[in-house]
Amino acid sequence: MSVCSFCFWTKLISDLLLIAENPCKAMPLDFVFVIDSSRSIRPNDYEKVKTFIINLLQFFDIGHNATQVGLLQYGSVVQPEFSLNTYTTKAEVEEAVRNMQHLATGTMTGLAIQYTMEVALTEEQGARQMSLQIPRIAMIVTDGRPQDTVEEIAAQARQAGIQIFAIGVGRVEMNTLKAIGSEPHSEHVHLVANFSQIETLISVFKSKLCGDMCKVVEHQCQHICVSSPSSYRCKCRKGFTLNPDGKTCKGESLSSSFNR
Repeated sequence: MSVCSFCFWTKLISDLLLIAENPCKAMPLDFVFVIDSSRSIRPNDYEKVKTFIINLLQFFDIGHNATQVGLLQYGSVVQPEFSLNTYTTKAEVEEAVRNMQHLATGTMTGLAIQYTMEVALTEEQGARQMSLQIPRIAMIVTDGRPQDTVEEIAAQARQAGIQIFAIGVGRVEMNTLKAIGSEPHSEHVHLVANFSQIETLISVFKSKLCGDMCKVVEHQCQHICVSSPSSYRCKCRKGFTLNPDGKTCKGESLSSSFNR
């Protein structure tokens, strides 16, 4: 084993031990995995994606009043595996992930994003009402160039209130991932060299899922976003007050200052 390989595995083991010693439970989410199951993914790499999903699930408190998880695969077609309202325990979700079968067909990423927006992350499939401010998250894992267009449909999904994390493996073009993922790209777009390294993202997502709501949702706070364990609120800088919309700020008038 080379020195570089030894360093990589040492860091990975260290990260996983740190996660085990410092468990957390993420805020409630409606979370859908969107998994590339195209023919370019080798069987052993497909198993690594399953392992990645199962390890990420350890941060979720699964249930109708907590985080709900759905999953779909895509190749030349979209194949839903389970919906947000299908399972109520982590063990059930893990078993369903282990039982997934590789599609080994094309790479219709745009079609998968469209299905996620129009079906998987809807109230009919178990998503909570938007007014509850529970984040709707799609995590897309892909290893290749889409065979359809993604930019327009991904923009529509983001405008519909879906936060998209785009994970690329191997020779995926960064511009493609940025066309898919939400802003800021530094938080939502990740590229690793191969499927063996996808596990290194576990510690990255631990920090995102285990605390700061303002980093997960598109809060639209004009000035300051303040996180709480399962929600957030907007706050204005000194000299401003919060508007009734709860997001934008207005300057305090001079007249009100004189009348104090």
